[in-house]
Amino acid sequence: MRHLKLIMDSHFINKARQYIKCKNSSRKRIKECFYPGCLNESINSHVLQRKGILDQISTDSHLWTFEKDVFYENEFAFKRTGLKKAFAFNCFCNTHDTELFKEIENGDIDFTSYRTNLLFTLRTVYDEIYKKMVYANTRDCLLKNETNLFDKDKLKKESENAKLAIDDLKILAGKILYDLDNDSQQFVIQNRAIPQIGLCVSSFFTYETSAEIELMEKERGRELERYTELFITIFPYKKDSQLIMAYEKIDEKKVENYVNEFFLNDHPQICYQKITNLIIFNCQNKVFNDQFFNEKIKGIEYKYIEATQFMLNEQNKNERTFYNINFYNNTFKDDFVNLNFEF
Repeated sequence: MRHLKLIMDSHFINKARQYIKCKNSSRKRIKECFYPGCLNESINSHVLQRKGILDQISTDSHLWTFEKDVFYENEFAFKRTGLKKAFAFNCFCNTHDTELFKEIENGDIDFTSYRTNLLFTLRTVYDEIYKKMVYANTRDCLLKNETNLFDKDKLKKESENAKLAIDDLKILAGKILYDLDNDSQQFVIQNRAIPQIGLCVSSFFTYETSAEIELMEKERGRELERYTELFITIFPYKKDSQLIMAYEKIDEKKVENYVNEFFLNDHPQICYQKITNLIIFNCQNKVFNDQFFNEKIKGIEYKYIEATQFMLNEQNKNERTFYNINFYNNTFKDDFVNLNFEF
């Protein structure tokens, strides 16, 4: 048994080493500014600015991240990460990172402005493009390795899917840039202040569930040409936190009732419950401060991992499953731990 364990440990370590090597190489390959037509070198910047947002909730210039553990398949881990790396991406050159987003990084932010909210959404879209590029490039790198540590067919499929997603996200980015340049409005955007909560989120998720997609594709006899994407941003601003949600106007009839529940002023608990569910089950790109980690996560890390594995499991066909949990309640930990995830 000890000999078998040593072999398995060696297998995981070699696999992790190759993965990390390819991922680091993939990040270094992304050198060019993402702004259309710009050939300047991209710089390290943040999805949400370091000064004024991330540093507002950090302790000793650190935040907690929730990432995949490369040493084990389908495992995740919380890590205390320095601000230089938290929420960082290499998408824009210094000029575009400074000039394009100056309205949301200098002085007071006007959240009544469509343009302002759109700029936050644009950073979310480009961050996802960056992550998908790293994801695809990492798998392409692993495919070139002469090794049997990885399932080559799986890697190839994952790379292909990521590249398709990149194409779709670039179309969305193009629509946002068009609105910014032409004073048009192709998106519906809503925002509200919520009580201060020690986390930041900049993510998107597909509204349709796996069951709905399978049914529609079966009825049409082909794959869907596009999915309905919802974008969510949460970050501290002054004494509160800001919640911004966006989607394309062409999807308004489909998603307006779902989204409007986040903005019911007479029923804030519904908003807080929906935020809690989204952050745990649907939003991958998020960071937490020490206080949030200690009060809402520490001691039940395994439950967050279990929830993530449940959502990623192919048997789960309803990604909009809603649970009665609320970060703002003192009973959150007990309520979350007592959940039973069933397909």
